[in-house]
Amino acid sequence: MRNFLLMVAIAGIFYLAGSAISSAKSAAADNAALPLSKALDFDTNFRDDEVPKITLADAKKEYDAGTAVIVDVRDEGSFKLEHIKGALHITTETLAADMNKLPKGKKIIAYCSCPSEHSSSVWVTEAKKKGVKNAFALIGGTRAWKEAGFPMEKGE
Repeated sequence: MRNFLLMVAIAGIFYLAGSAISSAKSAAADNAALPLSKALDFDTNFRDDEVPKITLADAKKEYDAGTAVIVDVRDEGSFKLEHIKGALHITTETLAADMNKLPKGKKIIAYCSCPSEHSSSVWVTEAKKKGVKNAFALIGGTRAWKEAGFPMEKGE
């Protein structure tokens, strides 16, 4: 009986060790698939609670009034699949090169597909560092906009 319990305990240790290794490999693979700048975003002390955000209702009012520009910060594949109608596609990686696409005097509303607005908050932070003063992250992102039945389009 003692040997049996010892074997069960050893098997349990190997099982837990295997699960930990598998989780570590999975996390490494997830980060390896991200561009380096994105992988680092999750390892910094980034505080997206300090980033200005805009509600879906307020964003739609600005959109309808033509007083805001909507910016999709997701990857190219997601943008081509479907995006907010009329949105510009400017990622964090292309922001420096695409600054001239952002009109002066309008609100800049960035959105992503993250439920916590992480990617759009990173984008807003980077835009502010580059002198964009009126940038906001859309609360709820793509999903909230689409679920509200607001205009979407496919392609570029």
